[in-house]
Amino acid sequence: MQYRKRLTVRGIVQGVGFRPAIAKEAKKRGLSGTIANARDSVVIEIQGDESLVFDFIEDFYNIIPPNAFIYFLHSETIEPRWEESSFDIIESLDNGPTRFSVPPDIAMCDQCRAEFYDPENRRYAYPFITCGNCGPRYTYMKDMPYDREKTTMSDFPFCPQCHSEYNDPANRRYRIEGFSCPICGPIVSGLDQGVEYLKEGRIVAIKGLGGYHIACSAIDYNAVEILRKRKRRPAKPFAVMFASVDMARQYADITPEEEALLRSKVSPIVVVPLKKNSAIAQNVAPDNGYIGLMIAYTPLHQLVLDRVNIPLVMTSANVSGDPLIIDDNKALVELASIVDFFIVHNRKILRRADDSISWVYRGQEINIRMGRGKMPFPIILPEKSKFSILALGAELKSNISVVSEDNLVTSNHIGDLETPETYNHFCDTITEMSEFYNVTPEVVVADLHPDYESTKYAFEYCNKSGARMLQVQHHYAHFLSCYFENSLKEEAIGIILDGTGFGLDGTIWGGEILKGNLHSFSRMGHISLFPLPGGERAIREPWRILAGLLPQEAFFMTCKGIEPFALSNIIAIKDNRQFSPLCSSAGRLFDAIAVILGFSRNVSYEAEAAIYLENLALGCDSEDVILLPERIIDGRSIIDAGFIATEIYNMNSKYRDLSYIAKVFHNTLAESFSAIAKKISTESGIDSVLLSGGVFQNRIMLEQCEKRLASKGVKVFYNKKIPTNDAGISVGQAIFGVYNA
Repeated sequence: MQYRKRLTVRGIVQGVGFRPAIAKEAKKRGLSGTIANARDSVVIEIQGDESLVFDFIEDFYNIIPPNAFIYFLHSETIEPRWEESSFDIIESLDNGPTRFSVPPDIAMCDQCRAEFYDPENRRYAYPFITCGNCGPRYTYMKDMPYDREKTTMSDFPFCPQCHSEYNDPANRRYRIEGFSCPICGPIVSGLDQGVEYLKEGRIVAIKGLGGYHIACSAIDYNAVEILRKRKRRPAKPFAVMFASVDMARQYADITPEEEALLRSKVSPIVVVPLKKNSAIAQNVAPDNGYIGLMIAYTPLHQLVLDRVNIPLVMTSANVSGDPLIIDDNKALVELASIVDFFIVHNRKILRRADDSISWVYRGQEINIRMGRGKMPFPIILPEKSKFSILALGAELKSNISVVSEDNLVTSNHIGDLETPETYNHFCDTITEMSEFYNVTPEVVVADLHPDYESTKYAFEYCNKSGARMLQVQHHYAHFLSCYFENSLKEEAIGIILDGTGFGLDGTIWGGEILKGNLHSFSRMGHISLFPLPGGERAIREPWRILAGLLPQEAFFMTCKGIEPFALSNIIAIKDNRQFSPLCSSAGRLFDAIAVILGFSRNVSYEAEAAIYLENLALGCDSEDVILLPERIIDGRSIIDAGFIATEIYNMNSKYRDLSYIAKVFHNTLAESFSAIAKKISTESGIDSVLLSGGVFQNRIMLEQCEKRLASKGVKVFYNKKIPTNDAGISVGQAIFGVYNA
């Protein structure tokens, strides 16, 4: 007896070889039916003997291809089609909203890599080799359903041989939409000359998957220095690309877990320790014992790396502070003063995708930046939201999140909203995601900071659209991102440490202990308030911060290289709140301690001074701490920043062992926050402590806080999938909207 089921499958089920995999399996089992893409799903009708159909459904999750992700599967019995005798992939059903089914870009798979290196294969060394398990998706998709005509590959019609492969059920590329070959596919220009330029120490732009990169030799100090001057990037570390993991091992220490990440379908930048006396040029990552490395993830990158046979700096192609360039004409104009040559191709890039960045802690991946290969990616909520929600994130490491029903999706990395170009990219991303996912925001969630561009946008949007606006305190958003990721239900304590966040009292927060849940929070403790003379300028010139932390004589001694008039001026304004706002920022305290321990330049990128301090401390295994006097103000436990700074100054005058002193500072801050959290835990009965905020990208701080809290008998949770830095803010905001709108 014939039995027929209709399966509606949602998730990442388009652009991952899903239809061919299902079709092949159905035919193998002697089943008939159809499979088709829809805008929000894949629809399968499967027919055969009842036992065979039920076996197929029972085995379904074992049948699907490796890059598929299913979050919804609905099965219903329908009338058999007696005339049907085959199983076919049919035309797409162009119906309904896109929902949250857009596939991310995928690094070159092992099968394509084998063909790429096979001289007998017709795709040998082909720079656009791809299949159902790898290649571009999000960056070249015009719309859903995922069909060739809705990608930029529509510009490249199949040649007869590719067309034959596409229609051959026995072929690996059966019904795969985005593949091509050297006869019918995109063309690369400038490869041979570009490779020679790179070997000579020149700067070359390379059009990649989700935008242009700028490349140069990573072992040539002069080449890197030229790039820094041209790109106006004096100190921020560059990422480095290698041809293989084996090549990377020559320069960096790589654990098995890090290797697995480098070889994964995402192939992110992974931050790992440099080998001692590594041949990587010192100015690739100044004053840093770590390097962000990645393995060639596209066949074009692989061609370049194989031919130059050296590691290459591979940094985003943009004018400093602006978004990644994807337009060919814009690249030629704006990069003309930076690069000496271009390696380009004629496949259009529709959407930016900065490289994802991760590191490994205790054998687990920790996401720093969610970009290529990871986003967009759905987060399935435990319950449906009453409203469609747009969450706008913060000012730095900007991204946005949208919510519809039980789905939350976060955009790719946008950048810091500090330039008109980045702000325009932010606005375009909102429009794109709202249209692509058919979300008309009923609730808009923004940060409390009145001067954030994202907050200003929220007010303007809500005034025009009538959408309801919610504002979420910055550190509470960090708290919520970690709380939600770890599936907590009861009240928790949060140690939230970062650089800047507008506080409920109008001061700048950043060293906070919160107690809260999905609905509300209380501030239970914080670093003592200290001034930032000159406001934002103190972030760029961290020596200024010491004026409010050290005795005057110690301030002058530490900053003796600064012009005396400037020092006196800072002393004069430090108590004037108009020019010197108060903060409780852990990030700014890190900056100040870095200055005491020798950081003498202006900050050129976020957390530069803190990274300097962390790298000083890496050379020491001491567990010593500075014993702080207990302070309680207005019922809150206070960590005395001035006392810590003065003690560090005295230690520096006495010991001169910078590594030891830097480690003592880390230990002291970790122990102070841990002790307060334990005290709150004992008094309240709450045994869960969250660690979130950008400071927890510091390995020592994460390790010390976790270790010290665990020794005190509390449960410790931290961000892994959702970035702990401001890239996680929009998720926290969205979660607040879901449960409180």
